[in-house]
Amino acid sequence: MRELYRRLAVLLLLFAALVSFFSVRNGFVRLYVADMGREYRQEYSPSQGLFGAQAAGGRFIRSITPFRTIAGFIDSKTDGHLLTVEGDPWPEIFSGAAAPAGSGATAWREAGGVYRKSLYYHREEEPFPALIAGLEDKGETFSYLKLRTGEGPRFLAMVLEGPGTALDNGVPAPLARPFRSLALVPLCLGAAVYFFLPKRKTPPGAIVYPKWSAVFLPDLLSYIMSGFFLGLPMVLCVHIFDRAGFLDFRFGSAWFTLVFWAIGLIFASILWWTSKYASFALQILPGGLFLRTLGRERAIDFGDIVSAGFVDYRPPKWLRTLLFIAGLVNWRMMGQALLLSGRTDWGIEFFFRDGGSERFLCSNIPGAGRLFEALRLRKIPLSEELQRAAEGTVGPGAEEES
Repeated sequence: MRELYRRLAVLLLLFAALVSFFSVRNGFVRLYVADMGREYRQEYSPSQGLFGAQAAGGRFIRSITPFRTIAGFIDSKTDGHLLTVEGDPWPEIFSGAAAPAGSGATAWREAGGVYRKSLYYHREEEPFPALIAGLEDKGETFSYLKLRTGEGPRFLAMVLEGPGTALDNGVPAPLARPFRSLALVPLCLGAAVYFFLPKRKTPPGAIVYPKWSAVFLPDLLSYIMSGFFLGLPMVLCVHIFDRAGFLDFRFGSAWFTLVFWAIGLIFASILWWTSKYASFALQILPGGLFLRTLGRERAIDFGDIVSAGFVDYRPPKWLRTLLFIAGLVNWRMMGQALLLSGRTDWGIEFFFRDGGSERFLCSNIPGAGRLFEALRLRKIPLSEELQRAAEGTVGPGAEEES
């Protein structure tokens, strides 16, 4: 079972890498400068560059809008949405928000690709938890922050955002995904486990599967496709549900995730077969066979074999039919249906004098003809279907079995 455990360990490390790479914090605070003086001037100054109906509309609105002082304007603007803050670290936060883009200690918090400079903090950072709790009690996500300074009051706008909204608005990646830099660690560990964990030595002259086509390439395909479907819900759930949790049954993300993971596990099942291929070794000795399969070794004397039969290792017919039906509903499932239905895995089953039996996978293995020659030489009866498979006159598994 060493080869199977090796591949399962690599799959778990791949999953850990995906979680580290795609994990995002559950909520953020976005801050940007609220220039009350500019907004006051825009409210009451004549419209510049407007003509016709737009200019007339602007004049009409100003004519019916009661004139306010700037203090009155600020009071009406922030009524019910103002929090006054003081003490550390608020002066530093306000200075960072007002600093030119790309400068200062808070430059790494700046959002990218948005129309105005914004700073991001995650919800757990001080001094925001107390402010957030107060807003959530009122069911609100927006507030103005006011800081009194020697030059007069300064204002910031504070918006609470979910991870999906924050990612769309350009939240800095180091802040949004704090564990992404660690993803390389499980990937490197997985590669080390796969390539450098000691393998069992192959007996001299044994019949084995070709490592490149039967083991390495299928393993690579399995890891790529299963990794894709395991990681995809971690990306999509953030944007669809605007939440970091991809296994949350309350909001439905868990059901979404489990569908994709089920598809990923279909591809991960390839690792079971590659483990069998990697473990298999059949040594033909003068008096019998030495067989090594996944999880066991056995010496078989030719004199103990009564007959040999054909074994169909393809997935059951009901599963292949079910996948084709699913493919008619969702075309994305058709690939899995064709993948499973196209398999031609078959094997041999030896029946012994004591009533026992031994079966093993034997399809597409170089040197299998040596085994059939040895069986014919000892006059061991072969089933009709196994004879056709051995002679290659009819493809293995031509007859459908459920």
